[in-house]
Amino acid sequence: MTYMVVWTLGQKARFEQRLGQDRGAGLAEYALLLFVVAVAAATIIGAFGQNIINAFTGATNELPAAPPAP
Repeated sequence: MTYMVVWTLGQKARFEQRLGQDRGAGLAEYALLLFVVAVAAATIIGAFGQNIINAFTGATNELPAAPPAP
């Protein structure tokens, strides 16, 4: 019985030690995900940037002029 308790506590300690080691891996995964999203955003803006600028410019030119301030 004593052996079983000692073995269980040892397993718990090993599990907690491994659990603490995974925190750095999680941070690295988030950093990698952030990098991939940044590269994708830069690629999309590079490919469609001029089209987006033209769409906003066209919409701005279609707006009526604001009346002069009193």
